[in-house]
Amino acid sequence: MQIMDQFGAAPGAESVRMPDGTERTLAAEHAAAILVNEQPAFRVVCTPELLPQLALGRLLTEGWITSADEVERVAVCAQGLKISVQLRHPLAAAEQAGQEVPSCCTDNLTLASPVQLPPLAPVPQREIPAAWVDALADAMGQGLPLYRATHAVHSCLLLRAGKILYRCEDLGRHNALDKAVGCALTEGVPLAECVLFTSGRVPVDMVRKAIRAGVPALVSKSMPTVQSLELAEEYGLKLFIRQKK
Repeated sequence: MQIMDQFGAAPGAESVRMPDGTERTLAAEHAAAILVNEQPAFRVVCTPELLPQLALGRLLTEGWITSADEVERVAVCAQGLKISVQLRHPLAAAEQAGQEVPSCCTDNLTLASPVQLPPLAPVPQREIPAAWVDALADAMGQGLPLYRATHAVHSCLLLRAGKILYRCEDLGRHNALDKAVGCALTEGVPLAECVLFTSGRVPVDMVRKAIRAGVPALVSKSMPTVQSLELAEEYGLKLFIRQKK
């Protein structure tokens, strides 16, 4: 897989003067389009960094791909407005065109008619030591400069063998998770051996993302919903709820 990122990153926050005259650091929004095989697929509103990883993670956790081996190239334009993903195979179109589905936390949209998505599959079963879960909970807020500066972004941590490999921040919890998953994909880290931590809520869509990523466990500081717990149990995803000590 080739990654051609002409954009790199831009500041995720800016210092601005508030109406009351005080200076505050606020998170910055960045809009980009994700194209797959030159076909518009997603519109994302995100923090302006790790755009190739965001696109890769989004394609995996939404079921457009099942592994990084399907991706030939990811290219980001100099302005960061277009992320082009070229697959090694054509897209299999769904029988019916899908509707645009907005995210509840950012202005993300699915633009294209969805591809024919594979069904969800049970996640790999792996014993998750309590120390790993505690390590993720203890790391909440550490090494997350954008959160410390703004207190207005979500985070996602990815852990393997007791070690936190990636700490990703974004305006939306979906984006942060996709970035962490995308980091693993670009570096060949086996997701079946990883645990994800999300700072946000864990409704059905977040559980579905973790299942499609193929991780055995998802940790959160928030309680799941009835439906997300049922979905996790159906596909063997372990859910852990940990508050910061």
